[in-house]
Amino acid sequence: MNDIIKTNNVIGDNFEYVGDLRMGHFNVIGRNVKIGFGVQIGHHCIIEDNVQIGNSCILQANIKVASGTVIGNNCIFKHGTILTNNATIKDNVFMGPNSITLGGNHERKKIHGTTIGENCYIGAGSQLAANTQLCADVTLGAITFVNKDIDVPGIYVGIPIRKLR
Repeated sequence: MNDIIKTNNVIGDNFEYVGDLRMGHFNVIGRNVKIGFGVQIGHHCIIEDNVQIGNSCILQANIKVASGTVIGNNCIFKHGTILTNNATIKDNVFMGPNSITLGGNHERKKIHGTTIGENCYIGAGSQLAANTQLCADVTLGAITFVNKDIDVPGIYVGIPIRKLR
């Protein structure tokens, strides 16, 4: 492990990365985390145990990736994004600033496992309810709340969510 990775970061056991990893300061990386080639991790990120991150991903500052999350290749997570437990993020996903996958429901039961399909764009401040599924090629406008599965590609906005086109 090179000195840049170790500088002011806490890294758990069995941490693996393929190469060309650029990591900022004051990050916490859990156990059994696997990171692909060419990944950039900003400052103050938390990546919990058993997370997999694909190649060429960018995690800006203040990102939280919860346990068991799997992230595909070429994904971008802007400042403040939160991914709850067991989320699956497919290839080429963009998540805008302060977007979140929620991990529970109105009864305070923990439900995880949100899936975001390939080539999705999640606008700033958007929230995806626990265990929702987005198919490929979905665009969510800023501050959209997804409370049901989306199985038709298109542009969606609002609270409650509606399809624009």
